[in-house]
Amino acid sequence: HFYKRKMRRISTERVIPSNLSSLRDLNQKIFPILAVTEMSGNFYQAFTKETGFAFLAFHDKALAGSVCCQLVGQNSLYLRFIGTISRHRRKGVGKALMAQVMKEAMVRDLHSVYAYVRRDNKAAIHLNRKFGLVITGTCRQDESLVIMEKIFGQEL
Repeated sequence: HFYKRKMRRISTERVIPSNLSSLRDLNQKIFPILAVTEMSGNFYQAFTKETGFAFLAFHDKALAGSVCCQLVGQNSLYLRFIGTISRHRRKGVGKALMAQVMKEAMVRDLHSVYAYVRRDNKAAIHLNRKFGLVITGTCRQDESLVIMEKIFGQEL
């Protein structure tokens, strides 16, 4: 008898006004404190307009994670939030979301993608490195955060 591993399917979906409530509900579970302090009011509207975008990720058809990005300045993309519900972690959800972010950055012909990451968030640092982001500095307002960035066209 062979051990058969069940293949798990991960899919992503762009956030549009009709599924915005799913993004809001998911982020309240993943980021409960930020959901109250930073993600209130019209916060989510920015991710359905030209100024930004967001994706939801599904693991075996269950809502599992999300990513929210904002266009900044002339040609940069700020990876504002990326998160996965704890029971879906380490299953490729974050990787699928990051792949969507990079694809979107290429389609929009952006110059760079950057994120602020907690120094102690090893999983986020590892995921960002997988996609070519490197630590370029420390956040001036919060020393516990590092800046990770990928500049397109500078790949070796």
